[in-house]
Amino acid sequence: MATEDKMKQAQRKRGQISSEELGAYVEFEAEHLIEMLNNDNPQERTIAATILGNRRDEKGILPLCDSLKKEKALYSRITMSEALGKMGKTAVPPLIKLLGQIGNNQEKELPEKYFKKKSFPLARDMAARTIVKIGKPATPYLIEVMEKQDDYISQQAVDALGGIAAKTCDKSALPVLINGLDSNNEITLWKIIRSLSGFKHSFEALPPLLNILEKDYDAAIIWESARTLGQISINRQDVVDALCKLEKNDHPEIKKAAKNALINLENL
Repeated sequence: MATEDKMKQAQRKRGQISSEELGAYVEFEAEHLIEMLNNDNPQERTIAATILGNRRDEKGILPLCDSLKKEKALYSRITMSEALGKMGKTAVPPLIKLLGQIGNNQEKELPEKYFKKKSFPLARDMAARTIVKIGKPATPYLIEVMEKQDDYISQQAVDALGGIAAKTCDKSALPVLINGLDSNNEITLWKIIRSLSGFKHSFEALPPLLNILEKDYDAAIIWESARTLGQISINRQDVVDALCKLEKNDHPEIKKAAKNALINLENL
């Protein structure tokens, strides 16, 4: 079998479909499509999720959430997320309940390397990524989660708040995130710092981030603060001075983050 054919076969096993395959199912009732979400064939699950999402049929919200939680096929999982993202505010409460409930490789330690973009969304991130698709209507729900607890669930809420801010310029969560920088949980602190990178041109975030750079934190927290200062995109002298100082740091990841942040500021 040719390499291209093998690749197509692998993609189909992961639930990939073509737009032409939807035609035979577009007239199906919602109940039938919901049953298809449990079909052994991942393509059937992808088709059902696609049509329910295109219809914005709210009857599909809870079944899609249940399926998203257990789905293993990559393309089926992505399609379920997209479908729920189209449902709007009504889908937020059940998605909130999925935070921290998908996947089993939750982040328990700080990273050893500077930020690296992933090609495909990890299962553990799917609830937060889906909520980001809904956008600003989800912000109050996420703030409530963040204020109630300090664990992996709240950390995923933090991720989603940063994503929504980057996507919609909604800054209503900024005060809560800045207050959260007092957390004694290093993972939570690191997550909040990364989330703040979505709040472009937010002067309020600069003082606490600059203050972090002056303290004895783990290297990951320092380089994440440097990266976020670059992403916030305010070319202020105290920010530039702090980053120039970090560029001389002995830690290669801190040095890299500072350099990239300075380049970003220079290109504004």
